[in-house]
Amino acid sequence: MPKTPKPLKLRCFIGVKFSLQGEIRPLTEALSQIDDEAARIRIVHAKNLHITLKFLGSVLASQLDEIEARLKQLASRHEPLALHCRGIGLFKNSLWLGISPNDRLSTIAADLNQAFSTQVPGSNDRTTNTKPYVPHVTVARFSREAKPQLLIVKRQYEDTHWGDFQVKQFHMYRSQTVEGGARYSIIDSYSLVDPD
Repeated sequence: MPKTPKPLKLRCFIGVKFSLQGEIRPLTEALSQIDDEAARIRIVHAKNLHITLKFLGSVLASQLDEIEARLKQLASRHEPLALHCRGIGLFKNSLWLGISPNDRLSTIAADLNQAFSTQVPGSNDRTTNTKPYVPHVTVARFSREAKPQLLIVKRQYEDTHWGDFQVKQFHMYRSQTVEGGARYSIIDSYSLVDPD
């Protein structure tokens, strides 16, 4: 007897596009000049740059309509906003750009967390996030051996003001693991509503 095929699942998250690729070029060029195989520095492709608002986990394709309806309704309750990008920092194996605290962005993230507070439809992943929301943009990933060289880059750019950008919508992304890293593609977009 043939096996029933498993329903298609997609690994998804909600995010905001980052649009200051030109402004951060000096940083990405400095990173690309680190010529050390052991450092294994992998710069995130410009079209993958984003601010994560909510990780959804693996969801069934058959549940996407329900999830999208929730997201559309949530987006309609929020206005467009401006974000300021400043400085850089290091996590364990990633280099990130800072986003200045923004109450409206934090409220959107909190509403998304609440909307998917127990379990995303069709997902086996628990997605409730109890940690404080800290928006950032991951620019590169690296091995432990890269830290000494990256600390030099960090000191050079940690107080840099990269600029402001407008946020008029957020997106549901699909994340796929491919050779050389991850690929993010937009499944759908949700417009924030201007009160005028």
